[in-house]
Amino acid sequence: MFSEMFGGAAGLLSSAEAMVTRALNLRSDDVTVCLDITLADVYNGASKTVIIERKRGCTGCRGSGRVMTQCRACQGNGITMYTVQVYPGIVQQVPRQCAMCRGSGHSGRGNCPMCHGACSVIEKRVLDVRIPKTASQREEMVFHQLGHHLPRTDPGDAIVILKIAAHHEYNMRGIHLFAERSITLSEAICGTSLTFNTLDDRKLLVHTPPGCVIQPEAVRAVQGEGMAAPHNMPYGNLYIKFNIVYPETMSAECCAKLKELLPPPSPVNIPDRMAEDVEEVQLTPYDPALNQPTDPDSDSDYAHPPGVQCVHQ
Repeated sequence: MFSEMFGGAAGLLSSAEAMVTRALNLRSDDVTVCLDITLADVYNGASKTVIIERKRGCTGCRGSGRVMTQCRACQGNGITMYTVQVYPGIVQQVPRQCAMCRGSGHSGRGNCPMCHGACSVIEKRVLDVRIPKTASQREEMVFHQLGHHLPRTDPGDAIVILKIAAHHEYNMRGIHLFAERSITLSEAICGTSLTFNTLDDRKLLVHTPPGCVIQPEAVRAVQGEGMAAPHNMPYGNLYIKFNIVYPETMSAECCAKLKELLPPPSPVNIPDRMAEDVEEVQLTPYDPALNQPTDPDSDSDYAHPPGVQCVHQ
C-alpha cells in the first residue's frame, strides 16, 4: 500500500512539474549554424552534413550540478510520511514531499565530475541537411527539438541557415538565372554563337541570327533554363545581357566600307542665315576629374547638382 502511495505521489509531482514547465513555456535556446553551399547544390538538390554543438542536461547529476546520492530522509522515494491526528485518539499517516531532497529522492554534495557543476554538458550531433531545389538565399531549415536541452525545460530547435556562394557566371534572382556576355560590334550586327555551361554539367549553344542586331545591354531569354520553381511549376528562365565591345580605333578604309554598307548618316541642316555664326569645334575624351571647379566658392553650375539651390542667410 505504501509503495503504491509513494509511486502515485511521485507521479503526481512529476506531472505537476511538467504542467508548470508547459504553462511557463520554459524552453531552451535554439542552435543556429550557417551552411555554405554553391548554386549548383541548389540546382541539383544536394545533401550535406552539419555538425552542431548543443547543451544537454547532465545525466550524471540529473541537471543539479552536484554529486547525487540517495536521500537518507526518504530513502530515495522523494516522499516522507508524517502523522496527522484526525480525531482524539485516531491518527493517520499522510505522504508529503521530502523537504530534504524536494521530492527528487537524491541529495547532492560537491560538484558533479561530469559537468563540473555546470548542470549541462556539450554534445555534438550530426544533422543530415537535404537542400531543396527551391532553396533561396538565407533560407532557414529547422530541425525541431534538436537544439539546447537544459534541465526542466523543453528542448530548443536546431536552425541551419543556407548561405549560397556567388557564382562566377550566374546570378540567381528568384527562380531565374542572369548572365552577362560581351560580344564585338561585328558579332552584334552579323550574329554569333555562344556556349554556356549549365549547373548540371550540360552545354547550351545559343545563336544570335544574322540581321537581328543586338543593341547595347540588350537582354534575351532562354526558356526553362533557370532554377526550379515551387509547387511543380515550370522552371525559370536564363536571361542573357549583352555588352557590346566597340573598337577603340578604325582605319579610314574600314570607315569607307562601313559607309557603303550602313545607312547614310543624317544630314547636317544649317540655315543660310546662321552659317556665319557657326563655329567648328573638336571633341575630346571626358575626364570627370578635370571637370570639377577649383574654386569652392564658385557660383558655377558645376558647383551644385541640378535642382539643388543655395540657401543664403
